[in-house]
Amino acid sequence: MRPILVFCLPAIGDFIRCHAAIQIIAGRFPGQPIDIVTSRIAAPLARLMPHVRKVWIAEKHWKPGLKERLRLARKLRGENYQASYMLTSSTKASLVPWLAGIPERIGYPREFQFGIVNRLPAGWLKSMIAFGPRKTRLAEQVCAVACRGKKPAEDRPLPAPRLVVSAEELAGWRQRNGIDPARPVIAFYTSDFANKRSWPMERFVSIARDHVARGWSVWLVGGPRERQAAAEIRAHLPEAIDFTSTPDIAESMCQIAASTVFLGVDGGISHAAGALGGPCVLIYGSNRAYVHGPVNEQVLFVEPPISTPGWVENTRAVSEDRVREALTAAIQKNTPQFT
Repeated sequence: MRPILVFCLPAIGDFIRCHAAIQIIAGRFPGQPIDIVTSRIAAPLARLMPHVRKVWIAEKHWKPGLKERLRLARKLRGENYQASYMLTSSTKASLVPWLAGIPERIGYPREFQFGIVNRLPAGWLKSMIAFGPRKTRLAEQVCAVACRGKKPAEDRPLPAPRLVVSAEELAGWRQRNGIDPARPVIAFYTSDFANKRSWPMERFVSIARDHVARGWSVWLVGGPRERQAAAEIRAHLPEAIDFTSTPDIAESMCQIAASTVFLGVDGGISHAAGALGGPCVLIYGSNRAYVHGPVNEQVLFVEPPISTPGWVENTRAVSEDRVREALTAAIQKNTPQFT
């Protein structure tokens, strides 16, 4: 069977949401290999995605671009792909399967790639002339491409993105890092405290102290953007363990998978936490969680009161008490042994 190629979005959160579409394609073509194209930063997560055979790297910003696209297209030509699904509407991305000679190139021509994209989903014209803010979530948009524009039955919900860390990999990570699997852990993803999507530092510290007093470990996860925030938290709470210097994002997935509950704000790492399937509480700005948040069922969102105007993106109106209640509910629902 000839393989299928899926062009995914490059940012981590958007890339993870693309896995909903990959699952639909895998269901339509059982047994056919599925390869993906994404950015270098998101690529390490591909091996944790069910149904993905191989990943190709396409940098988000190619300069000047044509030489790199030709080089990738030449490699893809040798793979004999049957079809390509364009989950991104970028013309730069659409050029690659066209140059590679992939016969069926499916996607919405939102940048007028007629001919470059040669299989248009149902309702493509309506999508082209739509104005104003998009009301559908990004996961729904990429699933529309995978379904070729046909609406799924109402009694069949769209698949939620999934990332899977094996029990063996998780046990090896715990052993290498001296982690006691019996001790409960709360993992914090703070983003940069200067970011309007974050939550005040003193509230994270307060939640952390509550858990330390009950014998929990506190882990600070993320990357370079979160290192200063982690340092500020540790200045008030030296017991917290800083994992933000982790060089590999796949290592961060082990940290989240090994934790008992995850508390985070809007960001790609929070989408990963949702896809890993563990208890997850996310703090979002007003009216933003539905459109921008993960679609995984076990994720609990805490947002400002409904009376807060929708243009208020910061999270200061979210109280510590509401977050504590959400954490308790998430733990009780998903890990009864820690209630």
